[in-house]
Amino acid sequence: MDPDTSYRRYDTDQLPEAQVILRLRGFGMPLEEVRQVLQAPDAATRNAAMISHLERMESRLAETQSAVRSLRRLLEADETPLVVEHRRIPETWAIGVISRSSHRLNGPLLPTARRLVGDALAETGLRRTGPDGSLYDADFFTDGGYAELGEVVTSKVAVFIPVELPAGGRSVDLPTDQAVNERVILTRVPAADLAVTTHLGSCSELDRSYAKLGSYVTQRAIGVAGPIREYHLDPVDAPDPGLRTEVGWPVFPLQ
Repeated sequence: MDPDTSYRRYDTDQLPEAQVILRLRGFGMPLEEVRQVLQAPDAATRNAAMISHLERMESRLAETQSAVRSLRRLLEADETPLVVEHRRIPETWAIGVISRSSHRLNGPLLPTARRLVGDALAETGLRRTGPDGSLYDADFFTDGGYAELGEVVTSKVAVFIPVELPAGGRSVDLPTDQAVNERVILTRVPAADLAVTTHLGSCSELDRSYAKLGSYVTQRAIGVAGPIREYHLDPVDAPDPGLRTEVGWPVFPLQ
């Protein structure tokens, strides 16, 4: 490296290596990974490092394409009429994963959490009394903060399956999964009065139903404090484009 200009100079016999570095950096590969490629002891190790970077690029591309599609749909007029049902949900026992972080169970970890809770349900032998659900504190969508864990679900994000109360109200042994980094617990989901609409389609488009339902609640000034909830009406591994998701916004009871 030239001490005066800080430019790196290469001898002619280093030009092939310099071209490789330039090429890999042009692909966005971090310097440490470029070093691993150059110092790889064999072709298999070198190719594995490059394939790993390629897969990350493909993942980022897929995320970008999904974001572009979602933004384009937001800009398009949505003529689908909003159908809203007012529903009283009683308090229920449930087994679930409760996250103290508002982002812990969002996105790809939501199906992971649903699988974890579903496996726990099978192990306990408890009887399911409704579809998988998830709860989101209102500030989940704004400040990304933290909430305390209590007997009643009050955290930022919770994924649960409602169950019949165990005999005698005793707790049950439930597993822990490091992928979610939260313990499955037996808890209670509070009662709520909800304005409910059913979203049909990909979870990546749920924001459209949220926006329309939020406008409905705001225009009528009927919103109250409490977690927004979703009920996932299809199996966790169902194809994303055809999903049915009920979105429930807490409101004043109208009856």
